[in-house]
Amino acid sequence: MRFASVAEVKNHLSQYLAEAGRKRQSIVVTNHGRPCALIQTLAETDLEELEWSELARARLARAWEGESDALYDYL
Repeated sequence: MRFASVAEVKNHLSQYLAEAGRKRQSIVVTNHGRPCALIQTLAETDLEELEWSELARARLARAWEGESDALYDYL
């Protein structure tokens, strides 16, 4: 894992993306020394998995819309 500041990534984004792809190395982007983002490679299967997760989350949220939290208060 490598660390790079926002300024470094901004000035050399193409290089960081190529490095992440070639070396399969994650890059933690820092802002004032604190982690704020992550650059890592993704495969199509990763994207499909994220899509399904988002779809499931959205459907669960819709299913519980307007429901009372009384059960949780009871527990």
